[in-house]
Amino acid sequence: MKFSVVTWNVNSVRARIKNVVEFLKNNESDVLCMQETKVENRMFPKEEFENLGYNIALFGQKRFNGVATVSKKPFDEVKTKLFEEEDKQRRVILTKINDITIINSYFPNGKSPESDNFRYKLEFINGFRKYIENNYSSEKDKIIIVGDFNVAKEEIDVYDVNSMVGKIGFHPKEREALLNFYNWGFTDAFRLFNKEQEFSWWDYRLSSFKRNIGLRIDYIWISKPLINLCTNCYIDTDERGKEKPSDHAPMVASFDI
Repeated sequence: MKFSVVTWNVNSVRARIKNVVEFLKNNESDVLCMQETKVENRMFPKEEFENLGYNIALFGQKRFNGVATVSKKPFDEVKTKLFEEEDKQRRVILTKINDITIINSYFPNGKSPESDNFRYKLEFINGFRKYIENNYSSEKDKIIIVGDFNVAKEEIDVYDVNSMVGKIGFHPKEREALLNFYNWGFTDAFRLFNKEQEFSWWDYRLSSFKRNIGLRIDYIWISKPLINLCTNCYIDTDERGKEKPSDHAPMVASFDI
């Protein structure tokens, strides 16, 4: 069975609904995980997704944050508020489809290394890892963690290492925390198929997309039982060049389950 999972920080689902619907029609994705939906559950544009045959799982809030997962297949399980740090803001939603657990995540930005927001970001990453460690086996469980992690894990994931050192998104402390999370037993699906420098986010300012001044901060991480089942993973940069785009491009992973 072919199975595709997409992660996309849509930067307001209502503002970007036309782009999202068009993407789904053109790609026939099985699962779409959206971040920064920026809308309460009751105001989420459900009808547009239901018309395309999608089931919907929501964890939203007004104006900020928010995650939503839509799936062609019914959900066997939906969970929110997985760990203490995540409970403060609506950033993570877990869904289970058959024996595959998909965790859709929007990590905190952190704002500045000296701020309480940065400390919260580190607590969030560490709390998330602890939840995974306490509840799953990297050898046995089929887990896909996707989302906007707001951290570039490797030097190849930033446009200019020297200009990013010590800044939010590439600070040593957040990279260390993310690497510790990753080393629980995940594999970066994108790097299974792509060894070159590619980005998933570009600032709206300074013609950053045209100049390709970006970061790869969006990820699809998979546990060991899924590595040999993953057939492709890529960033759809065409979406970033469309009219009224999100500042993030969608990332797509395909599996033969």
